[in-house]
Amino acid sequence: MRTRVTLEAAVGGLIVGLAVVVPWMRGGYLLLLDWVSGPNQTLTPGIYGLSGSALDAMPFRIATQVLREVFGSSATAWLIILVFFPLAAAGASVAAGGNRWRRLSAALFMVCNPVVVDRVRVGHVAFLLGMALLPWLYAALLEARRQRKWFAVRPALWFALAISVSPHAAWLGIVVVLAVAVLPRPSWRDLVRSAQVTLSAGLVYSYALVLWLTNTPALRVTDADLEAYATRAGPGGLLPTVATLHGFWRTADVDTVRDWLGPGFGMLVTVMLAVAVVVGYTVLWKTEFDRATPLIAVTVVGLLLAAGVSGPAGGVYRFAFDNLPLFEAMREQQKWIALVLLGYAVAFGVSVEWFAARVADRSALLALPLALAPVVIAPTLVWGLGGSISTSRYPEGWSQANARMGSGDGLALFLPWHAYQPFGFSDDRTIATPANAFFDRTALTSDAVELPGLRTDSTSLRTAYVDRLVADGGGDAFGRLVAPLGVEYVVLAKTSELPDYGWVRRQPDLALVLDTATMAVYRVEARGTGRVVARRSATYEQTLQWAAAGELGTEAITPTGGVDGGRSQAAGSLRKLSATQWQVEAGSSGWVVIPEEYSDGWQVDGVAGIPTLAGTIAFDAPGDALTVSYAPWRWLLPATFASTAVLFALIVGGLIEHRRTWLRRRSSPTSGR
Repeated sequence: MRTRVTLEAAVGGLIVGLAVVVPWMRGGYLLLLDWVSGPNQTLTPGIYGLSGSALDAMPFRIATQVLREVFGSSATAWLIILVFFPLAAAGASVAAGGNRWRRLSAALFMVCNPVVVDRVRVGHVAFLLGMALLPWLYAALLEARRQRKWFAVRPALWFALAISVSPHAAWLGIVVVLAVAVLPRPSWRDLVRSAQVTLSAGLVYSYALVLWLTNTPALRVTDADLEAYATRAGPGGLLPTVATLHGFWRTADVDTVRDWLGPGFGMLVTVMLAVAVVVGYTVLWKTEFDRATPLIAVTVVGLLLAAGVSGPAGGVYRFAFDNLPLFEAMREQQKWIALVLLGYAVAFGVSVEWFAARVADRSALLALPLALAPVVIAPTLVWGLGGSISTSRYPEGWSQANARMGSGDGLALFLPWHAYQPFGFSDDRTIATPANAFFDRTALTSDAVELPGLRTDSTSLRTAYVDRLVADGGGDAFGRLVAPLGVEYVVLAKTSELPDYGWVRRQPDLALVLDTATMAVYRVEARGTGRVVARRSATYEQTLQWAAAGELGTEAITPTGGVDGGRSQAAGSLRKLSATQWQVEAGSSGWVVIPEEYSDGWQVDGVAGIPTLAGTIAFDAPGDALTVSYAPWRWLLPATFASTAVLFALIVGGLIEHRRTWLRRRSSPTSGR
């Protein structure tokens, strides 16, 4: 019975998901704010520990790339979104327990609500999947407690899967684990099991320990992030906004659920939701105390934390942000709404079950309108979020630019210089700049979020350097100045900002090699990587002056500590072996510039290089051939394998444990719900 209803819930969730993604299955690429796809999408540098903005959830990133190889990037983009719906619906069904009325109603609520609409709209796919796994975690924790186990594999598996997908799930899951452990009346057995679950799941982040020990730079998260990503209060104040599953900091350009419902009908739906939740929790408190108490605690904690730094627990939130390791992952406070959604889904299902049991058998269908109440937001969710988002096709000019540049080790610097910007082919919706999803060669793009009060939280020296160059209109020698970054082409997309980039055409060291209606491509005439032989010490301003006067060569420019070696014309003898290795061929002894983001992990025979003014790496090298390697990768690779092995072991152990439980239930069909 339970398995059958769980499958029914999964099928129902799949139907809802298909209704959402069907328009995206007809071709083209899905381009959302934080979820873009393209023909050449591949693993990000964060997989190798080379990018501070992509260090988390490596198993998910690797699995996503495997899916791209199998199904293609276009299909994978909507396929992973589709997975959320049956996974979340089935999980809510299991977490709710009870009869079919309760379980299917909870499943529908879990996948049809304002949170899902908001997060699909912006492409927070990993967060959605992490949220979908929380009900499974709760159900497994509750079952392990009811069975009075000292150790349990399945809760650890669900927790590990969640944090393998989304780092936010680590903090969300901890709250769920603690709530089930201590409510009601914990025993030593409960505390030991909860510690085991947490530690076992945490082992899938073994690679994070390597990143921490090797001091790999990550994002610079500060109080400015808390303000930029704060929960947004709506009508009625902050807590009512969160309580109605709203408050996402990024407003939409098109109708949200609140706009769709309108003030009158929206108030009616809110009152119905409040009554259903209160009734559900009241009934559950009386009938299944051990299921109710942790859920109520999770909901209350979720409400307080989702209100964020401006809510009743604002002081506590700031203290945690300043003092708890890795709590900066929760800089966007409204993501705690996932806990509220879990509690609401179960409570809603219980209230539907309670109502269905109290109408006459011949009138049981009177409960159906209540069970289907979440469908009221369907027009804002199904058919590509109410038809507001469709797939896109990249312009022919982009394909021509890609063909003109071809592949190679050299970078393509993409302009306009924004991490997020609107394009005509994205229906003028702001999206993450999709250059690295489209071009064969790696593109250098801005990583600045450009939010009010928070322009950037990046620690990249390279992008900070380009920031200044773009602000200064190229410095009258843009090609020479970006050559030390390994830039071979400058790509200018012809967006509404094209007039602001007129200075690109005037650069004497950029040669126009392609000009279409949507894209212009310039070849950088200068070279500045590999064996450059000489080194000079200069400030940014001095470097611009030298470049404008034609007095800047290929020499390694370092901020301090260098001796003026004069102008150099040497460059080259450099070959990229892999993402973590460069080969420098034999040649003249002297300085070598490696076009990678500076990190002391880049080494030659255990000796680190020094940062250049452009944010790359310089070595004082002999004339012999040498290999420059990213040393942390030697430890990160086995740690990643270890993390994957732990996850695999938990999957196997979880299946074995599930089989034993299933066999026990078959032999005792009257065992607890």
